[in-house]
Amino acid sequence: MSFYNKGVKYNFKMPDGGGMYNSALFIVVVYDVSAGSDAISSLLASIFSTDSGAGSESVLATVTLSPISDAGTGNDSISLTSNIDVSDTGIGDEGLFLTCQIAIADTGIGQEIVGIAKTFFIIDSDSVLQPLGVLVLQDSRYDLVPPLKEYTDEIPGRHGEINFGNKLDGRLLELHVASVDGLAPEQKEALKRDFAKYLNPVTGAKNLIFSDDIEKTYTVKYAGKIDLTQYADWMEFVIPFKIANPYIIGSFEKKQTGSGALFNSGNVETPVIIQIAGAITNPSITFGAYTLTYTGIIPDGQTLVVDTEKKTVMLNGANALNNWSGGFPKLQPGNTSVTADNKVTFIWRERWV
Repeated sequence: MSFYNKGVKYNFKMPDGGGMYNSALFIVVVYDVSAGSDAISSLLASIFSTDSGAGSESVLATVTLSPISDAGTGNDSISLTSNIDVSDTGIGDEGLFLTCQIAIADTGIGQEIVGIAKTFFIIDSDSVLQPLGVLVLQDSRYDLVPPLKEYTDEIPGRHGEINFGNKLDGRLLELHVASVDGLAPEQKEALKRDFAKYLNPVTGAKNLIFSDDIEKTYTVKYAGKIDLTQYADWMEFVIPFKIANPYIIGSFEKKQTGSGALFNSGNVETPVIIQIAGAITNPSITFGAYTLTYTGIIPDGQTLVVDTEKKTVMLNGANALNNWSGGFPKLQPGNTSVTADNKVTFIWRERWV
């Protein structure tokens, strides 16, 4: 693979007096038909990439890219923060780590690992709340812990009260925002209507992600009242969001098949979905200090689904709780060792308080 601009010269005066080298934006075209391992990184311009050679590719870019087309042999790793199309007709294992919206066409051979954070609201790297286009001046996400619900009772004639335990309560997430300036009166009214549409609490809770911490998803719902401070050509106000679930949920679903270590990077325990595919008889799983067992046959083509949060065991949509033993353990922060058949898959998302 050849190198473009290897000399790293910007705005360089050409010796023959023919003008400036790289004095304006440019386009990079990468065309690879040779075997070998390639790395594309730190690009600050639009590129078009076509790969039909053998080898492992690594693409790291935070810019606008033309479609990536891969017809070569090898294991590829792509990390993107821009919206592009990806076409894969080659042989190899792919790992995609995305914070953007892209179209993927995959007809190649290999195992794909795709992590996609799905969200409705996102506060981008410029602190702009999308899709509303207002600037976030301040937010309240750094409150240490959510409020507590205390369950107590008093007995007449007895000092103090009896505490029956505490539960985490929902929390508020407030965004102090401002519109762009230079708005005409009709534009201000249009912005208000957009807020009414996107914040409508009747449509249910929505996911909110901060681009500086995309591992965490806040499930929010508009609750309260917005008091507008209106100026001649811009507005300033606070958006009150309620988070009914006291936990912040991981944006990316994690999976582990068979034996290994399940890693929970959160700071509290989190539930796990355990899927056991047939055909298998009397499967047994070691989950940390727990031994989990299903007594019976899981037929070929059917899957036993165990939910350790809902404490349910379902086989092909039917209740199979009577055949399950060992309990419903949660995944603790850090590593948890599991021993299981390759027909067993563990699925989880981290949680934080």
